[in-house]
Amino acid sequence: MQLSSKDALAPLVGMALLTGALAGGVTVLFRLVMEWPTNLFLSIPQNYESLPPHWRFALPVIGSLIVGSIYLLISPNRYNVGVVHVLDRLYNHQGQMPMQNALLQFFAGAVVLISGHSMGREGPAVHLGAASGSWLAKALRLPNNSARSLLGCGVAAAIAASFNTPLAGVVFAMEVVMLEYSVAGFLPVILAAVTGSTITQLTFGSQPDFNVPAIQLNSLAELPLLLVCALIIGALAGLFIRSQRILIPQQRRSPLLRFLLVGLVTGTLGIWVPEILGAGYDTLQIAMLGELGVAALIVIVAAKLVATALGAGLGIPGGVIGPSLIIGACIGGIAGGLANAWLGAHTASPGFYAMVGMAAMMAAMLNAPLAALLAILELTYNPHILFPGMMMIVVATLVSRQLFSTIGLYQETLRALNKAGMPSWRQQVLSSVGVASEMDQRFVISPREITRTAATELISHHPQWVLIDLPEDPAPQLLRAADLATFLQGGAKEVIDSESQVSPTGEKIEDPGTTIDLLRIPGERKQLASLSWRATMLEASQKLEKSGADGLYICRHQSGSLDNRTAGIILPLQINNFYRK
Repeated sequence: MQLSSKDALAPLVGMALLTGALAGGVTVLFRLVMEWPTNLFLSIPQNYESLPPHWRFALPVIGSLIVGSIYLLISPNRYNVGVVHVLDRLYNHQGQMPMQNALLQFFAGAVVLISGHSMGREGPAVHLGAASGSWLAKALRLPNNSARSLLGCGVAAAIAASFNTPLAGVVFAMEVVMLEYSVAGFLPVILAAVTGSTITQLTFGSQPDFNVPAIQLNSLAELPLLLVCALIIGALAGLFIRSQRILIPQQRRSPLLRFLLVGLVTGTLGIWVPEILGAGYDTLQIAMLGELGVAALIVIVAAKLVATALGAGLGIPGGVIGPSLIIGACIGGIAGGLANAWLGAHTASPGFYAMVGMAAMMAAMLNAPLAALLAILELTYNPHILFPGMMMIVVATLVSRQLFSTIGLYQETLRALNKAGMPSWRQQVLSSVGVASEMDQRFVISPREITRTAATELISHHPQWVLIDLPEDPAPQLLRAADLATFLQGGAKEVIDSESQVSPTGEKIEDPGTTIDLLRIPGERKQLASLSWRATMLEASQKLEKSGADGLYICRHQSGSLDNRTAGIILPLQINNFYRK
């Protein structure tokens, strides 16, 4: 009952702690499974550049064949993975994540990253974190509004554990996934992110993933250069998202053929540009240090865009957050290198341009400006990026949204898959609370036929409603208790004295044992449909619309007598009054 409420803060915080530990542990395990096999053929983690050319080609192809074969062995409804799958389950399935999809994401995602595909580990981590929260809610039989909250906690913990960026994890979960900002929503997510980050630090240490100097902008005269850089980043982000509109419909084709095409393209590019292989965080580190030349950066950007766009569009089970950071860093490095060449040493280091470029590309591609800014701040520990980074994020996001008519990669992907996207404000409000906290419990249950004495006894409890049990019908009916009371009183007559069998006026009355048919007495009756007590108010609204019923009776269980399984009643007026408060 407490967790069904919108402001069930105390119990939800406890659940968030468990979710953060579970999601953080799963994310760390995924990272270990992904990284350990690479130690067998890479002398330095992520250093695919050290492999001979034939292995740089063969690895992505072999990985594609393995993952494609796995997909052929499972049902097509289990193919959906990644952040888009999380959003779909949250928006359209009340945050209930199938565990079979999560298992596929874990093993197939690990194979993809081990084999050097140009994808990131954050997408699989988000899926696994969300699935952790959903599994915990299902195991504890929590109401669905709490399951949605725990899904958000799992996402925050996964992002925090993946990058050791707890603040970015919180904002990503609220800005991209939950789409809400409230104290009751923030506190559990914050605790989950801290827990996930703690598990990562206990496993891998507290050192940041990237060690870069605290460089800064040398002069405000460089702002026009950053503006031009942001325009280019926004345009490339818009083109990347538009490419997904073309590629995503191809996901209906055989997964083996799709993945093999991705492997062949990635492997071919990897022969000449090995920096694009794998998660690419070693390349990101070098770009932020300003150690790559302009020509090399241009080639990396072109190859990375092609390989990542093709992989994401054709459904390879990896993420795009990491690649977006690498592409943004390289574009920023190009701008910084050109600025140094044209304007001399008075401009900032190319590494500084790379840092702010990362933030701009992530924001423009994912439509997540605040999460991008905080992610780069936590990754670099450089507060000097905030001012120019904010400007570039605004410009790049505006270009992507306005000039290319995009609403972010994830929402565009949902649209291309013909799935419902961002919920309306009404759906958001109704999804945040469970029916158990709003149901009307002022009711009594009665069989269809009842004696006057029993009816009088029912009314003596002052119920609002009488729930008429109809064993021969699929659902009960609802009668206003006031209508039954009016019938018993005989309209305007005075209340009768049942013991004397005579009214105060001396008139004889009917035998109090006379049977009353509750379906025949005057009054308005409502046809009811059943709904689980775990449902949200949004599910109640959808059930009313789909069933055509006049109201819902809330079930504790799906079997047993009506007395044992009915917990309350929800009527359309309660739903309308709730979201209009």
